[in-house]
Amino acid sequence: MDVEIDPELQAAIKIFGHFFDVLGQPFSVLNTAGQHIYYNQENADLDECQRKDVLGKHMLNVFPSIRAEDNEMLKALKYGEESINHQKSYFTPSGKLIDYQHTTVPLFNSAGEVMGVIESGQDLSRFRKLQRHLSVLNEKLFSKEKGEQPEIIHNSDAMQQVLDRAARLAASNVPVMVIGETGTGKELLANFVHNHSPRRHKPFIALNCGALPVTLIESTLFGTVKGGFTGAENTRGYLELANGGTLFLDELNALPIDVQGKILRFLQEKTFWKVGGSKELKADIRIIVAMNESPYEMIRQKRLRNDLFYRLEIGMVVIPPLRDRKDEIIPLARHFMVKHQASSNMQVYPFPASVEQQLLEYDWPGNVRMLENVIIRSLILQKKPGPLNELIFNNETDIIPHFSAETQPQSQPQKETGRESSFSQGATLTDKLEEYEHQLLIEALKASQGCVAKAARALGVSRGALQYKVKKHNIMFNLEEKRD
Repeated sequence: MDVEIDPELQAAIKIFGHFFDVLGQPFSVLNTAGQHIYYNQENADLDECQRKDVLGKHMLNVFPSIRAEDNEMLKALKYGEESINHQKSYFTPSGKLIDYQHTTVPLFNSAGEVMGVIESGQDLSRFRKLQRHLSVLNEKLFSKEKGEQPEIIHNSDAMQQVLDRAARLAASNVPVMVIGETGTGKELLANFVHNHSPRRHKPFIALNCGALPVTLIESTLFGTVKGGFTGAENTRGYLELANGGTLFLDELNALPIDVQGKILRFLQEKTFWKVGGSKELKADIRIIVAMNESPYEMIRQKRLRNDLFYRLEIGMVVIPPLRDRKDEIIPLARHFMVKHQASSNMQVYPFPASVEQQLLEYDWPGNVRMLENVIIRSLILQKKPGPLNELIFNNETDIIPHFSAETQPQSQPQKETGRESSFSQGATLTDKLEEYEHQLLIEALKASQGCVAKAARALGVSRGALQYKVKKHNIMFNLEEKRD
């Protein structure tokens, strides 16, 4: 079969083809005749076919069950219209249901004529399944009585002011916004507000907005209705699960602007719609949100709705970083020492004066979470019973940024930890990241005995991306293309 390709399109594929290969998501390109002129391995894996059986062939010849009037790529060729984040479901030859979200865009040459169409997307089937399981588990989890809540260890005027303010806010029903760097204990403070409020005996549900794919945030929050879209089931969202209690939205800065608008509407009206639903629902919950970035900077960057911010700032609480409350470092470290003593499998006594001095001098860019991790690591790696004689830091702690609630994040110089870094002295941040990536690649390839597929899965990247990075770092390794 003859395949004609517009010279401009052919040049574009030559330039961007490798980029599509290493992105790790399905990509395909059709020419004006509807023939596949680019079809990457991720697309072939999704469709359960071989690339050689697709390239050069017409869409309808490869997939005879498709109707031209229903296919976005063929419609884009015919009408020159694009489809953004379109969802469709179809069955593979083995009978597997694929819930596919894709973007399809016609391609125009310099004369303004359609020269082809490109499509890229992702399979949401696995995420949908996980979401349903998560909904069921959450219902079971939040129907049980809560155990003892963790204590907020504090020994400074600054933190006492934070807790006093949080306690006063807890007595009301206003939404609360917690601002603080990573590791300062934002969820712990949200729990504190809930447990000091009239809702303390009702559910407290936390959702990390940054841990979910953008496409699933809305259905996770609001729930879904069976039949609302292909493959949809009746599920209860977090707003329903938290009814009567508190919903904590961590990393609000990860929410898309359109979802922020729906959160604002809920705060104003206390009503919401399920995804695919035709009925307005009500929920009596308190919203607590947290951000690890400056809200003012986010508004400036148009990543946070200013009307949502002004709705939330009534109850704004800023947690100071650990470096600004030095009086709490030693009590916190002693608390973590007792809490995790069993991890060392030996009796480790309190800190000597030299270790206490090191704790106080360090800048703690990762805050309380980092302090706890350092104590745990140091306990586990302690060689013999007795005083904890060394704090074990990780090299990557040197690249954690600081920020204030009023200004954008800024890197701060780190103080000497007393332990030499394995990275080259005087190296830039880019150099350090490159060296760290090189080390991770070597370790993954050694662990997989050179199997590309296994190493790629371990690193969470596509095979093409791994091959590109191996070539970039000039790593000589006996790589295998086989799949295990």
